[in-house]
Amino acid sequence: MRILSLTPSSTEIIFELGLGTHLVGVSHECNFPSEARKLEKVSFSSINSNRSQIEIDSQVRETLQNNATLYQINTQRLNDLKPDFIVTQGICDVCSISSNQIEVELKGTLCTLPASTKIISLNGRTFDGICEDIMMLGNELHSIDSAKNHVDTARNAKEKLQNQTKYDYRILCLEWIDPYFSAGHWVPQQIELAGFRSAIGKTGDQSKVLSSDEIIASDPYAIALICCGYNKNQNLEFKKQLLRDDCINFLTPFKENKVFAFDADSYFSRPTTRILQGSIQLRKEILAD
Repeated sequence: MRILSLTPSSTEIIFELGLGTHLVGVSHECNFPSEARKLEKVSFSSINSNRSQIEIDSQVRETLQNNATLYQINTQRLNDLKPDFIVTQGICDVCSISSNQIEVELKGTLCTLPASTKIISLNGRTFDGICEDIMMLGNELHSIDSAKNHVDTARNAKEKLQNQTKYDYRILCLEWIDPYFSAGHWVPQQIELAGFRSAIGKTGDQSKVLSSDEIIASDPYAIALICCGYNKNQNLEFKKQLLRDDCINFLTPFKENKVFAFDADSYFSRPTTRILQGSIQLRKEILAD
């Protein structure tokens, strides 16, 4: 069995299912677990990640408006690797290679993969949706017992989180800060599992651009910086930028030192069961005092 994974979350799940040795290639973003970094990368991004957030946002918008793709696939290597399964996602065209793009690539004249190659798309936008994806992937890849064990462990961990003391604190998670974006999909649920309330957005919602007025009106007790795809050190740098914004830095989180930065790439940006660890970290930081 030869598997090509084109999203970081699917690569992580495939390793969790004990199928890492079947991976013949991954996307340029796949960096967990450490073994994934040694695998051949078959994609690259047309976006310069070293640019500022406002420049990245502008480039993304321009690319999408021109009906161009944010990610490129090495079609020749795709042909050479001859995967039996290609695993991708259908949640967000901005985050990583989508199932729609793969369909286009497979129909292209440069692609010579056999008709038996199967595309699997992960689409979970909530904890339960993520678990359903894991079970579906386990079934497709003939590892249903491993999938069930992984999901059962995650559900037990979730139940423990739900039994914790609840606090009437409104928490604002920001997925981007220039411009401001709310955090959607599973993140509001992560806030709830941490024992708090989401200041903006409900579980399953899409992320959206926020104005300063909307942030002010949300009246957050604390702000969590979980800029999509960035690690904790990078989000700490964004925190410095956020603290300089006179439009909102008079709010309670700034006055009471309740603006926090997290490793979003590991615990908030990816639809895997590690989102539970994100909830644990969120709770720990906010209740530290």
